[in-house]
Amino acid sequence: MRSKGFLYELGRWAAVLIGIVSLFVLFGGNSVSGADPREVADAVIDVIDMENMLEADNQMVKRFYGLDPSDYEGCILYYPNTNMMAEEVLIVKLKDLRQQQTVSDAIEARLQTQKNTFEGYGVEQFDMLTNHCYVELRGNFVLFVVNPNADAARKAFLGAL
Repeated sequence: MRSKGFLYELGRWAAVLIGIVSLFVLFGGNSVSGADPREVADAVIDVIDMENMLEADNQMVKRFYGLDPSDYEGCILYYPNTNMMAEEVLIVKLKDLRQQQTVSDAIEARLQTQKNTFEGYGVEQFDMLTNHCYVELRGNFVLFVVNPNADAARKAFLGAL
């Protein structure tokens, strides 16, 4: 009889703990950061090789992603200096959390375009697009990185927020 009460109490505490963890996961990833987009970008590019990459202007962001940088609080893109490479870094600071879906859709479209471009002949680049790529949405910041050091770039991004 006493063990039923113990199991019941243990179950109640487990349910409370699961609820707290669920709330943290649900709302913790959408916290708004006051970080400066340039400082976040600097943290990311410090951990990856930028030798073959260029910083894009607003026109390139529109061309690659269909996004207007003036719609966002910050939008920084680095892209390869040759069409034969797939490395890319995009960091966007949203003005409104409702912009997450728009940016996410634009990134997915860009990723699919790049995969279609390199599939069949750019084996190393296709592998990078498949296995060394992150899309990270954290509150009002979005990271898209395709790079051999994508893991380190993601960690730097999260640490800079």
